[in-house]
Amino acid sequence: MLRQANTNAIRERSPQSEQPRSQDSRPQELVDLLNKTAAALDAGHPRRALELLQKSKVKSPWVTNAMAVCLLRLGDAARAVEALKGLVITSGVCFRSDVPAVFLTNFATALLMVDNVSGCESALGTVPDQQDPGVQRLRNAIRKWKGTLSFWQKMRWYWGDSLGCPVELDFPPGDI
Repeated sequence: MLRQANTNAIRERSPQSEQPRSQDSRPQELVDLLNKTAAALDAGHPRRALELLQKSKVKSPWVTNAMAVCLLRLGDAARAVEALKGLVITSGVCFRSDVPAVFLTNFATALLMVDNVSGCESALGTVPDQQDPGVQRLRNAIRKWKGTLSFWQKMRWYWGDSLGCPVELDFPPGDI
């Protein structure tokens, strides 16, 4: 099921699904590398997937995004935030409008995993297609989390206090 989720996410987000292969601007070796990475992640081997990306020495925003997904799956959300920050943030404070939605949703996921719910919501708000599956999954997880909070916890959260009760994800974090 996870393999199908990653494979579908690649298909949904890749220019290849929207246009003929000859018009795909990404080199074939990049597409192959991302597919191999998704397969390793689907098999439950995020460390192997990360090593595959590192050994490739390919410099691409798509590879950086895939590395961040591996870090999320390894539980290192802080490093994933740092890796994705350069892809989605400009001038240190503004979200870029020219990046694929998957970069923004992965950044939002990383923020959520370091207990920055409001940052996650801000990042999600910048995704042009609010019906994007990644946006919907994260919004649903946050909605469920908010539903578990007591009145006083909600008050503390709205005032910016850290609650120490993380948002639970019922799906593997990150998409390639």
